[in-house]
Amino acid sequence: MAKRNNLFDEKIWEEVNAENKMLLEDYILELKSKCRAEKTIYQYTADIKGFFCWIAQNAGNKSILDLKKRMFRTFFLSMQEMGTSAARINRFQSSIRNLLAFAEDDEDEYDYDKNVMRAIKGIQGEKVRDIVFLTDEQIDIILEHLLEEEKYEMALYLSLSYDSAARRNEILQVKKQNFLESKMTNEVIGKRGKKFQLLYFDRTREIAKLWFDQRGNDNIDSLWVAGKGENIRARSYESLYNFCLYFRKVLELKTGEVVDINPHCFRHSSLDNYSNGTHHVLKELGKDQLDLKVLKLIAHHEDVSTTESYLMDRSEEILFEAFGI
Repeated sequence: MAKRNNLFDEKIWEEVNAENKMLLEDYILELKSKCRAEKTIYQYTADIKGFFCWIAQNAGNKSILDLKKRMFRTFFLSMQEMGTSAARINRFQSSIRNLLAFAEDDEDEYDYDKNVMRAIKGIQGEKVRDIVFLTDEQIDIILEHLLEEEKYEMALYLSLSYDSAARRNEILQVKKQNFLESKMTNEVIGKRGKKFQLLYFDRTREIAKLWFDQRGNDNIDSLWVAGKGENIRARSYESLYNFCLYFRKVLELKTGEVVDINPHCFRHSSLDNYSNGTHHVLKELGKDQLDLKVLKLIAHHEDVSTTESYLMDRSEEILFEAFGI
């Protein structure tokens, strides 16, 4: 297991360059003004404070704005040598790069016109888990079983996740109010504090009717509840993952396939099936498929290249078709 590289030290922090501290304070105010999540701000702050402590010990306690590209590379190399994971190093790179971009943009306050971190590439980490793509048919098989067993809440989670291509945390925020009267959920908060509504369609709404009838009346706002009577409560983040464990068993029972179904695979599967024309919603919409620009909006990505990375790699298939193989 990689060692935890704890760079921050309270005593060293007291001696950190005052300009660096001031830059960080300004940056935190900027993040708060953009309504970034508290967790995100905390992580950026922790990374940057750790780096500033390293500068104090290894780079003459200079201002970060005076450091050359070589010094940043030395820092990341030292993290690698200490056994720090690629994911954590890349996160540090992102935190520092964004801080310098802030300084570069604020010309009135900071004399900084070249973010050298832009030229430093991230580290390729090991793939933690293969991306799982479910076909529209596999989704149907699981849904059919859930409806037969009257597991309507699980069926609603699966259908809403597949329609909306939403992340688990976004799905967890959906409320029951007005759900049956709309095709858009309440506003949820996604990554980087983005606020948006999730799309869903007729099948999801029909399953929701079954779930609400089965659930009965209660004073819980959430679409998802556990327990009964006095013990009823909104579901936790973890319990939605447990739904996926049940879906694995269903698919294996019905098809003999062992598939590592997880909450994020619905996001990949939804976008990919909208793209390849097999998503059941396309019939409802009267469309053959959705192009990449529309998928980007559904996924709430900043860049279309991110959306493209969520889709199945069909380069070999395209090549074979082009040459009639």
